[in-house]
Order: sequence, then C-alpha cells, then structure tokens
Amino acid sequence: MKTYYIIACLLILSLSQQVVYAQQLQVKEESAEDFVKLEMPLEEALTKITFVVEWLSGDGSDEVIFQGEGVIRTPDKIELRIPYEDDSGRYSSYTILTEYAVETNRYIFVPLDDWGGGSGIFRNLHAVDKKTLRTVDELSFGDRSRITELTVADPSTNTISFTYIRREVRHGNILHDPDKTIKRHLRMIDRKFRDVADPLSPIPSDMIFFGTDSFFTMGSWEKDAETDEKPPHIVLLDAFYIDKYETTNAQYKEFIDANPQWQKNRIPKKYHDGDYLKHWNGNNYPPDKGNHPVVYVSWYAAMAYAEWRGKRLPTEAEWECAAQGSWLWRAINADTANYGENVGDTTPVGTYPPEASGLYDMAGNVWEWCLDEYNPDFYATSPSRNPLAGGTMDNTLSDWRNVKTVRVLRGGSWVSNAKFVRVSDRTRFTPKITNKARGFRCVKPVTP
Repeated sequence: MKTYYIIACLLILSLSQQVVYAQQLQVKEESAEDFVKLEMPLEEALTKITFVVEWLSGDGSDEVIFQGEGVIRTPDKIELRIPYEDDSGRYSSYTILTEYAVETNRYIFVPLDDWGGGSGIFRNLHAVDKKTLRTVDELSFGDRSRITELTVADPSTNTISFTYIRREVRHGNILHDPDKTIKRHLRMIDRKFRDVADPLSPIPSDMIFFGTDSFFTMGSWEKDAETDEKPPHIVLLDAFYIDKYETTNAQYKEFIDANPQWQKNRIPKKYHDGDYLKHWNGNNYPPDKGNHPVVYVSWYAAMAYAEWRGKRLPTEAEWECAAQGSWLWRAINADTANYGENVGDTTPVGTYPPEASGLYDMAGNVWEWCLDEYNPDFYATSPSRNPLAGGTMDNTLSDWRNVKTVRVLRGGSWVSNAKFVRVSDRTRFTPKITNKARGFRCVKPVTP
C-alpha cells in the first residue's frame, strides 16, 4: 500500500493523451484500459460481492456475501441478519447502503454497516474490484456517521467525492453537527484508497496526502506515558503532503551543491555544534550511503533544506497525525522498523515495509526534526486547530535563523529502545545539535 509509481508506458498509441495526464499526476493509477463493464445491474452485483470485513482488532477478517437466508431488502438498503448460535433470537447484521453505491471504470464503491448486536454500528466504505466482485480496500469512517454525499468525481481515475458527518454525543444527546462536515476526494491508487486534494489534483510522487479536516487524538492515554504526552486532546489540521521517506544523503548533497554556504566547511558556526556532516568526506557522503537518511544535520540545516525544496518541517501535530495512521494496528518489531541497535546503523529509506498510509520509517531509523519549540506543557493549552508551539507559522518560517529555543524530534532512531519509537513519544534538543541518529523529512501545505 503501498508506493506510487510513474506510469512507464501504455500499450495502445491512441491512449497517449492519458500517458501525458498520468505523468503529470506522477502516480500509478488504473487507466481507461482497465474499464470493466458489469454484466448485470449494479444492485444485482451488490448481492454477489464478497465483502472482506476487517476485524477491529486488526488480526483478521470475515467474508460476507448477501445471499441465502436472512437477506432483507428495502428501497435503500440490503440487510443480512446472522442469528446467534444460542437460539436466543438475537442476531448480528451487515447492511449495504444501496442508495450510495456507485461505480467507476474499475471499482464499485459501497458503504457497509457492521452491527454485532451491541450499541455500535460501524460504518465502512468498501472498494470492490469489478473484475472479481471482491473487496480490495476498506475505509472506516465511524460509528453511525451520516453520509450526505457519495458521487463519482472522475470515473477514469476511479475518484469519488465523499461527504459525511461523524456522530457525536453531547450531554447525552446523539447528534451530527453540520459544522463538522467532512468532504474527501478518494482515489484508488495501487488498489488502495488515497486522499487527493481535489478530483484532478496531482499528487507529488514522493509524498503522501493527508486530507482537509484531518482530525485525530494527539497524545497518549497510556498510564506509563510521559507527562509531556498528556493530556490527550483532539486536533484538527488543514490538508498537507508529507514526504514518503526521510531525506537522504543524496538529496541533501543536491542541496549543498546548489547552496555552498551550507557545505561542511562553510556553514556558519551559529548553525551547528561542530559535528555537522561529521561522517562525510568533505562534501561527499560515505560510499554506498546515498539512499540512507542524512544525519549529523541540525534543525537549522533541516529548515534550510526544506525551504530550498519549497517545503518546510512538519509541526508536531502533522507528524503525529501521519505517524498515528501508520502505526495504529501495526506491531513494532525488528522486522518492521530499525531500532534498538538491531542493525547497528541507519538503513536505506524504504528498507522496511510501508505503513497503511504509504509512509516509511515513521518509527525508527532516525529521529526527525519538527518545526515546533519544545514545550512540555503545551498539550494542556494547545489550540485545537493547527497547533504550533513557540510562535506563529509565519514568524517561525520567516525568522528561523534567529531561533534559539529547543526544538522537538519525533519517531525514535536506530539506537532507540522500543519506548522511544512509540507514536506519541517526544524528545528535544537545541537547534544546533547534530548526531548520528537525527535527520528529518518535509511537509508541504495544500494550497486551497
């Protein structure tokens, strides 16, 4: 889920215009060649789909087909009731919301409710391959969320527009606040759901998009979490792109070649601690380390690189939002992350499997500099929208050369033990510090 690739070619010359369009998008997407025609009405096809329903624990899945006994039809729903084995007359059920089912060139998109007999009705959006009539990806959007729109935005790129409101409980009352409506454009890329800024927007090939009105719980509920990870609090973020990979030695060399004032023997002393690019031979990185994350770089150096690329460092909230999506269900161990000196050095970016979001190395490999000033008490007073400690975004970006306060790093590194590669863990150093385990990746805001 995984990575985006440039479409190399198409077999038919008459589709050359689509090649140009796909190259502009810089991602691998199913083309018009993948058009699949249903040989039956859509509603009939819905009853032949094998819905692959992921367990909430993340440890497995069920396969559900709406056939046989227990199928109940209404004008806008098809329900499958599954009786309990205890003959109590109770049942669990799955419900297809047929009024919102749509199809594109290659996929059927259909919301499915999963009710186990309790108080929660878990609503998920399924992407179904029209060739196999089987779920290829599933997106959860909350307990009893209210759908207000699900339409096809661009059938040729398998993009839909999806609008919904999450259910809330306030003072014992259940409501759907229209002021908190969420609109997303979802595109199938590499058979996975991907957010895009708008139906035809290009996605940078080396970045992952996190959509408008991304909100999540920042911090930790865990009893043994550090005090600076508390209290957990809801954060709402504007849309942003984040680099798939940590910045590499090869990429950083491009920067210093174009900006000699940041080369090893020219960088002003105010921007480093004396160990800047310590492991480099002059302005050349170590042999065979071009695709390893750059280390021995200060916060100032990371800021300068990001500015040169037309990007910036992520805020703590952006970083944690991206990382939380990556590691929600996944176990961190020696097969999934470089930490605990299991390898004894950095590893090339992308060595370990990608996360659900498409990001790599959000846990381990190198600590990653963030934009924020470190404030141990910030979570108690943090604004709920686009929080940034230590000043405004404009002031921080325009005056970063004069910053003196300690800065945040996130994600742990190849020398960190498991405690420090947790999503919510925070550490900090002065902006001049450099060492063998600190690097960075960049973000880019989405222009409205």
